Amino acid sequence: MDQYRETFNDGVLVYGHKTTQRSQTGKRIGEVFTAEGKLYYREMSCRQSDYELANASGSKLDIKVKTPYPPSFRKINKNKLLIQIDGEEYESINVDHDASKLYLFFYLQKVGGKSE
Repeated sequence: MDQYRETFNDGVLVYGHKTTQRSQTGKRIGEVFTAEGKLYYREMSCRQSDYELANASGSKLDIKVKTPYPPSFRKINKNKLLIQIDGEEYESINVDHDASKLYLFFYLQKVGGKSE
């Protein structure tokens, strides 16, 4: 079977982490998003099993996206990443890859959107 070229033209997501901001006296004054990179993505439809996976971990699945699998991602903890899409902030509930390890699937929950 020939490999077809996939398009990721739904947008660009920015991934990174939150870093704690401190005052000169060392007092914690907040957190700021620190971008570590960008990936083009394609929005995917969520299956019932995707929603069940999120609910089992006490999360709410808001969006599922597919991206190319960058080699640098093989060494980082993808489940601790924060994602920004169109100015909205998401936390990754789960990050999975396909069998060929060419693509990543991000299961995302909007920050502040915890399930009741």
